[in-house]
Amino acid sequence: MVFPPEFDLSTYRSFHGDLLGHDDAQLISHWESFGLVEGRTASTVHDRISLLNLLRSCQSILEIGVFDSPTLEFLRDDARTIHYADWLDKESLVLRAASIPGRNPDTVPNIEYVLSGGYAQITTRYDAIVSHHCVEHQPNLVQHFTDIRSKLSSGGWYLFSVPDKRRCFDHFIPESTIVDVVEAFYSQRQKPSLKSVLEHRCLTRHDYEASDDPYIDSSPQMRASMDLAWDEYSRQDYVDVHCWQFTPHGFKRLYNQMLGLGLVPAYSDFCVYCAGSEFYVALAF
Repeated sequence: MVFPPEFDLSTYRSFHGDLLGHDDAQLISHWESFGLVEGRTASTVHDRISLLNLLRSCQSILEIGVFDSPTLEFLRDDARTIHYADWLDKESLVLRAASIPGRNPDTVPNIEYVLSGGYAQITTRYDAIVSHHCVEHQPNLVQHFTDIRSKLSSGGWYLFSVPDKRRCFDHFIPESTIVDVVEAFYSQRQKPSLKSVLEHRCLTRHDYEASDDPYIDSSPQMRASMDLAWDEYSRQDYVDVHCWQFTPHGFKRLYNQMLGLGLVPAYSDFCVYCAGSEFYVALAF
């Protein structure tokens, strides 16, 4: 086993007060029957730091989609190579960060690779690649995992965080299915679909816990929002929206479905760690 297990008895017991009276056998049964499906924290990997600490044995690491929030600097030393990549170059990211409240143009790192130019430009093979809230933005999920694998050394790792769609603004949008993934693959999709733009602009709710289901809305305001989304989609080559909606249990099933269809690289280890509003995936190839 390369990675820590998805289920750790002491962690599961300590994180969930409603399970304090359960003995070990009951905890294991609860995790297998309910825990992963519910997205309950159950591992020593339960936040980003504990995920990234797995990288201490890696000598070369690439973080993609970094924007103004590099997460690997605490690992930097003279013996370790750390590179950053993003869809835009550093100058463009600095300007973008300056225009968005809460973003910091001063923390945009040096960008080694501008990914709008494709992955072919990357000639280094890394021990690990890292991303945070990047996978759900990829128009073609199959191509993304193929690209990542091609830039890893033999035995390399891909570690990434993903929002749990049940606990973010995607709450009401249905979970992505294998048909969605295959359709994007056959279409060789290079930009988010109109469906994804409509969903993101019209059907997301940051206050989802207090909101009505937007899928039943047939108001003029909804039509106006859809018109604006269509106009944005038709005018721009790329719209930055979520293309996929995942849960921890659903993502694990989906990757294994893609693998069974021969669409994505085989793994030597694959763990999904639940952590509340987001979850973490560790793939060893």
